[in-house]
Amino acid sequence: MKLYLYIRLSSADRDMKHKTESDSIANQRSLLHQYLNSHKEFQSYEVQEFVDDGYTGTNDHRPAFESMIEHLKNGDSKLVICKDFSRFFRDYVEIGDYLERIFPFLGVRFISVNDNYDSNNYIGTTGGIDVVMQSIVYSFYSKDLSQKIKTVMRAKAKKGQYIGSFAPYGYMKDPENKNHLLVDPETAPVVRRIFDMAINGKIVSEIATVLNREKIETPAQYFRRIFPEKKKHRKVSKGNSWDSSNIRRIIQHKIYTGAVVSQTRQWKNIEVEHTFMRDESEWIVVPDCHEAIVNNVEYEKAQAAIRKIGHYERDNKDYLLRSLIRCGVCGRAMSRNPRGKEVAYYCDKSRFVEDTKCPIGERFMEKELEKVVTDNFISMLNLIVDYEKKLKDAVGKTKGTEANLKQSILRLEKSIKQNSQAKVTAYERYSDGDISRNEFMAIRDQLGMELEQYNQEKQNTEKQLSELQSAIDPEFNQLSATAHEFLNAEQITNQMLLFFIDRIYVYSGMRIEIRYKFKDTLREVLEP
Repeated sequence: MKLYLYIRLSSADRDMKHKTESDSIANQRSLLHQYLNSHKEFQSYEVQEFVDDGYTGTNDHRPAFESMIEHLKNGDSKLVICKDFSRFFRDYVEIGDYLERIFPFLGVRFISVNDNYDSNNYIGTTGGIDVVMQSIVYSFYSKDLSQKIKTVMRAKAKKGQYIGSFAPYGYMKDPENKNHLLVDPETAPVVRRIFDMAINGKIVSEIATVLNREKIETPAQYFRRIFPEKKKHRKVSKGNSWDSSNIRRIIQHKIYTGAVVSQTRQWKNIEVEHTFMRDESEWIVVPDCHEAIVNNVEYEKAQAAIRKIGHYERDNKDYLLRSLIRCGVCGRAMSRNPRGKEVAYYCDKSRFVEDTKCPIGERFMEKELEKVVTDNFISMLNLIVDYEKKLKDAVGKTKGTEANLKQSILRLEKSIKQNSQAKVTAYERYSDGDISRNEFMAIRDQLGMELEQYNQEKQNTEKQLSELQSAIDPEFNQLSATAHEFLNAEQITNQMLLFFIDRIYVYSGMRIEIRYKFKDTLREVLEP
């Protein structure tokens, strides 16, 4: 028996600089396999994937989708599973057509995991279209609610009310008015000092070094101490320190002049898929809303001072080792310098903290890191594939190899189809008068006995295959299937590395430690 997994990623999703990770191909695949592993009824199924990468869900002109529908029409499978309705179709009318007409006619069961929808629960009812209509209602309700919230927040911003969830570093929320800011006596002096040092000619890296030398808490560390129960900055590393970016962020923030600055970004919502910076002309700036830490003249002087130094724009493009490289000593994400012909990584803490054990002054060339990581990654994929073969060979010695069992099932399915055709042929010959009724009955009974034998043999073989496959950890089955897929890919991508690798720690002298996302039992085998 076969089941089909349908996965789709639109070109808009794929090209997003701030892509929603949960919608990536790898994560859709992971979610679907987790669903299969948690439902025993699917353990005996042969899984086949249909993937449309870079196609919109507003129509059915998608290669993998069209191929899957053709297979369903041929009766090759009776079960389709996808992440949610939007991955299958964004047109609710089309979804309703498939749920109410096409799939029931073909006898196909359809499951949408995130929507908690299984067509088996609606057999003989119009529940399918009810579910879709419910989704439409929720969608319009969410859009309407989102628009009302945005209107209220914009009105507050125009009045000079602070609408952020938390006060910026240097301020605290007024306990009597959550939309008003008060100067924080503990951190405001630090902000004042940062501006003073900038105005007096210190560059941002020198300011960071001074603050680290005096062991002054960073904004993230301060927030974690004051609000330990909050999720914000919960992943801040123990080695967090002042650097050029957080110094520059403070100096460029006009809120320290007493102004409330709002609507600087378009945040993700029901209609907008990713966050982006608005044009400055769209910002809402209301002066004199709270006590200033610096005046406008001092603010402009600080801006002029840091502009003289200049800085490069952060590289937001995807690159192979994105989100993976960490300093092996402090655990901080290493900075990537995309300037020049050779891209390099370095630990920021080694630049701004004088008494650190981090690799001071060392630059780790991206090309060298990529070669070490990809070589190790390919070796690990081959280890997984080899380990899978050893497991299956060990079980197959007593129960037959998986390939042989699958081949036997295909042979039996072919025999069953031939048996069915033979019945039709015999009936046609009887209808045409070529054979007598007794001859037809004898042929029918013989074919019936053969069919029963084929079905029984197929059932036994499928049971053996199920036992063989269940002898191997379902999670490892998914892992090995993905390893096979990645080994056959044209090139290694960042998504592939992120699927298997948790972190890559780099130490002085180009010593590298790659930590894979394996559970302990598998790690003992693959990482001796």
